[in-house]
Amino acid sequence: MNSQAKAIEELISRQPENKVLTANQVYSQLPKSFSEQAFYQTLTRLTQRGELCHLTKGLYYRPRRSRFGVVPLGEQTIIDHYTENGQGMVIGYRLYHQHGLTTQISKNVEMLSNVLQENKKTVGNAKVSRLDLNFDDAICNAIATLEILQNYRNIEDINRQQMAEYMKKFALNYSEEAILTVLSHRKYKKSTIAFLATFLGFWNTKHTLQQYLSRLSAYAIPQMEEFYAST
Repeated sequence: MNSQAKAIEELISRQPENKVLTANQVYSQLPKSFSEQAFYQTLTRLTQRGELCHLTKGLYYRPRRSRFGVVPLGEQTIIDHYTENGQGMVIGYRLYHQHGLTTQISKNVEMLSNVLQENKKTVGNAKVSRLDLNFDDAICNAIATLEILQNYRNIEDINRQQMAEYMKKFALNYSEEAILTVLSHRKYKKSTIAFLATFLGFWNTKHTLQQYLSRLSAYAIPQMEEFYAST
């Protein structure tokens, strides 16, 4: 084994077990004189020996072993890789369920993340889309609300009372800066923006969302009585 291959193997051996490894990030830790071809040849060799597992293009992990064999990589480990430390968030049914809007939950996971180099990636049952934002609390709340409103009519077994409570809390703690930031990076339907504007108006929350809407258009959105019939 040549010195480069040995150094690469030693670097891989120091990586935590059962943690997602991005190949190009690991490669960047090596001296610039190291061959990229040699690096990936070493990864292939380690995978063939069972010292490394290949998840999907560019992603690997060092398997943890017990007396029963290899410990499978957990779903949460993949979620953490894309979402921890302000790198992303879960959307879709996992998000709706998290906020108590439905009892339904999907076996698949949908995420937005700034970690991706490509636009989309599938890792097992996880589907990730790239979004170049810092996912702080305000941004995550803004995205969550827009995702919920955009998909409102398609959410199975939706709890409208819980939805009403969620939107009241959002309106009373509204961050215009966060919403405008999200709208500048991710496209949402005009009807979704109109839906949000209607909720904000119901709670007398000031906003400037009219800039995205046309006064001549009638947007097909639910009436507030659907959520606040007794208010």
